Amino acid sequence: MKTILLVEDDPAVQRGIRENLERERFKVLVEQDGKKGLHRARREEPDLVILDVMLPSMTGFEVCARLKKEGFPAPVFMLTALGDEDSRLRGLGLGADDYLSKPFSVRELLLRIRNLFERTERTLGKARAFEVELRRARQIQRNSLPEKPPKCDGLDIWGMTIPATHVGGDYYDYVWLGPSKLCVIVADVCGKGMPAALYVQKMQGVVQASAGAVNSAGEILMKLQEHIGSSMEEASFVTATAVTFDTQGNKIEVASAGHPPVILKRGNSLETIDASGMWIGQVLGYSFADQMKTATLECRKGDTLFFYTDGVTESMNARQEEFGMARLRRALGSGKGGSQNLVNRCLNKVKQFSASEPQSDDITMVAVEITV
Repeated sequence: MKTILLVEDDPAVQRGIRENLERERFKVLVEQDGKKGLHRARREEPDLVILDVMLPSMTGFEVCARLKKEGFPAPVFMLTALGDEDSRLRGLGLGADDYLSKPFSVRELLLRIRNLFERTERTLGKARAFEVELRRARQIQRNSLPEKPPKCDGLDIWGMTIPATHVGGDYYDYVWLGPSKLCVIVADVCGKGMPAALYVQKMQGVVQASAGAVNSAGEILMKLQEHIGSSMEEASFVTATAVTFDTQGNKIEVASAGHPPVILKRGNSLETIDASGMWIGQVLGYSFADQMKTATLECRKGDTLFFYTDGVTESMNARQEEFGMARLRRALGSGKGGSQNLVNRCLNKVKQFSASEPQSDDITMVAVEITV
């Protein structure tokens, strides 16, 4: 049974509308005052609000404006003796879904209500179907990311990603380039949602196809530029970091395409690895290979490399402040060791900082600790 809130201060009009609506099997709530009607709408969440314009304490225009500003989901009808065009346009401009001038036909009101509910049901049906499709897409994307970190002697690995919407534009993966050479890749597509998710799926295909076909982190980024960057729209781009861990040669190679720098945690010190390069995307008068930088490090027991996307440092709180690099470095420098502990600690710090503020960008973190 649909519930309708009628806010009308004329007893005769109120009674006539209420009786006709109840005859049509609607549940009818009644208020005679604008403020009380506003509070009742918030509390009861009816399926439709019918508002008179001239009300005590708060006009129907004001009630409608407040409800729409607060994101009230139900439609609003306005009834008034003010039949001039300016009044109608004002009501519709405030977000009213329909407008009837007194005197009006009850039959017309009922017909408009039925039509409104039918349109609403069709829209909701499409929205529910779209919601189901998005949930499926999210599950497909989640299943395509690593279920668990690879087992690699000498490395303790942990990664996670949280999309800002149903599907995200962040990507992380692990690919073997040789028997003792593991590559960790973290990437971020400009934007979010379904278009970004499609680029993520294409990236994963390129990365997985690179197994055994390339020998270095830089070559993987070159493959991504070759197969994805050249076909991207001019306004789109991907930032990425690829790092190879050669456990036999005790070497780490870092290559980056415009991505936030990898952080090396060595004992109590933190340092950033400069391997910036250009992002993956349309090449505009430069050579991607010439712009790409790499860095080579010696592996040491206890070293931890931390990868992240800018959704971490750019997370906002209610005061519109960013989490920032300083807070991230403090989170990395405190607490227990171990890759999973490190990632979870940083994630908890971001969540505590953001509190109830909605997540505006995808968040991804990967940590790799050298254990031998």
